[in-house]
Amino acid sequence: MQITNDVERATWLGPRMYRLKGWARVGSVAGHDFEAYARILHPRPTGAGTWEHRRWADVAATADKVMHPLVQWERLLGHDEPRGGTSDVGYLDPQVLAALAPPLGRATTTPGDALAAYWVGGTGQVLTGRSVTIDRYDYVLAQTDTAELAEPGWGPHIGFRTDEPPQLLWPEDHAWVLATEIDWDSTIVAGPRELVHVILTDGRFEAYPVDEDSDLSWNGDTIN
Repeated sequence: MQITNDVERATWLGPRMYRLKGWARVGSVAGHDFEAYARILHPRPTGAGTWEHRRWADVAATADKVMHPLVQWERLLGHDEPRGGTSDVGYLDPQVLAALAPPLGRATTTPGDALAAYWVGGTGQVLTGRSVTIDRYDYVLAQTDTAELAEPGWGPHIGFRTDEPPQLLWPEDHAWVLATEIDWDSTIVAGPRELVHVILTDGRFEAYPVDEDSDLSWNGDTIN
């Protein structure tokens, strides 16, 4: 992974994030007009165990809540209003990203040429590089590939102490976008229907199908 100043490679995505129905819609963070969308719930932090076993469904069962595509973590906890800081908001576990990397690589013609976008206000560490505005945030770009992402350890290459998953990731052919909105406790993969099907049927992920107009705000969970 290497910082790149070729910010023109990011200009295609911002126009795809138009917000006709509000900022919290799936398409407003991952881009509109893809074939399909998967929402991957961030594994809840526990202190021990592997990410595969830290499941939202366990919390829902204990609390007599309902798991569904628009579930909100804090609703499972029984909060009456969003409080923040109760799950991995804005952070996709590097092990989850590593597990996603092989199917992402198979779903693009350019698996060896991908861009990772890091929000300049989100890492707590200064990345040296030209920034680019994508929709409403400024990002520094790093060139990578899906094989590298499948083997955690890329962080120090760009100055991080540990791996720091990007907020946005896409291949050069724009076949898909992986998006982790900084205020959400889940990640969206937008792309070909076959890719989304692979993610949804892989039992390692807590993932649900959504569409570009799905509301992932606090108010989107009308069931719990």
